[in-house]
Amino acid sequence: MTQRTRPEQDKDEPLRVSAHGSRTLWIQAFRPRTLPASIAPVFVGIASAVPILEELQTCPDIYPVPRHCVVNRQTYEQLIGSFWVVAVACVLVALFLQIAVNFANDYSDGIRGSDDARSDDEGGSDKPQRLVASGVNPKYVFTAAAVSALMAAVAGFVAIVVTGHYWFLAIGVACIAACWFYTGGKHPYGYAGLGEIAVFIFFGLIATLGTQYLLVGSVDGLGVLGAINTGLLSSVMLMVNNIRDIDDDMVSGKRTIAARIGKLWAQRLVCAMLVLPVASTIFFAVSSMFVSDFWWLPTIFAVVNVSCVFVAIRTLRGFNPHKFGKALAFSGFILLSYAAAHVVAVAVAL
Repeated sequence: MTQRTRPEQDKDEPLRVSAHGSRTLWIQAFRPRTLPASIAPVFVGIASAVPILEELQTCPDIYPVPRHCVVNRQTYEQLIGSFWVVAVACVLVALFLQIAVNFANDYSDGIRGSDDARSDDEGGSDKPQRLVASGVNPKYVFTAAAVSALMAAVAGFVAIVVTGHYWFLAIGVACIAACWFYTGGKHPYGYAGLGEIAVFIFFGLIATLGTQYLLVGSVDGLGVLGAINTGLLSSVMLMVNNIRDIDDDMVSGKRTIAARIGKLWAQRLVCAMLVLPVASTIFFAVSSMFVSDFWWLPTIFAVVNVSCVFVAIRTLRGFNPHKFGKALAFSGFILLSYAAAHVVAVAVAL
């Protein structure tokens, strides 16, 4: 087997692919490692909705049956009838929005030239190879982003129609706009250091509380706790990614938080963002002990997620320039472990 080599005159230039790109390159562009983390907040929202449903079935065993019990039972039957349709729709929204963001970033950064160093395979640079930087026609990448956003919009519209919460259309428009303007447009907010804040809002608060509200028509303390923590842990993943890219971002004018405060303080901020979810969970467990019959539920969260502290230490150790992929995997694992703990705790409580 002969090994493919670059032409002598192009040794200093990255190999270019066809305008359509290879199947492997397109699969890499999906960034599969980000997809489980993108739907984790939705599962937290689904789990947080279940106790509210169960409360609707709780009624004192007396006769005649209290009026509020009759109303709650009717509400329960209405919500449970559409529960899984709405839940699956929310998962699809998060999944396709993440894919849309990935493609939109590839397109926008590619045409700006921010990804010029991302044409080589990830194995050499520890940075995911990008489509536009590798020579794929930007029109195809833009189309992929638009189709993904459309799929998310369709899934979201289904959830809205089934639940009747049409004011959620405004939130859907905001989510799609946030996907595009992260790196797109004349003044992308991702280049101004607002990426982590946007992730906290859209992949934390809105993904979790929006799911819970669409499922049961309300939110509670359990949902808020999950939303804040998943928002922080989702932001950690972006922060780790931005620390990896800090040198390239400085050259291209992308002023992320990591680029603004430097590697050392960015690492310290990551540590704080990893520890806060554990601390907030413990606080919620202690405070709920005095006001809720289910105080032990958040206690399970606290016990399970103390493990995140140890994973956080490993994550911080992964900030070697050649081990950012490992650091990113650790940060994703923390988010998934928190979501799993949240879901399991609710299941045990029931």
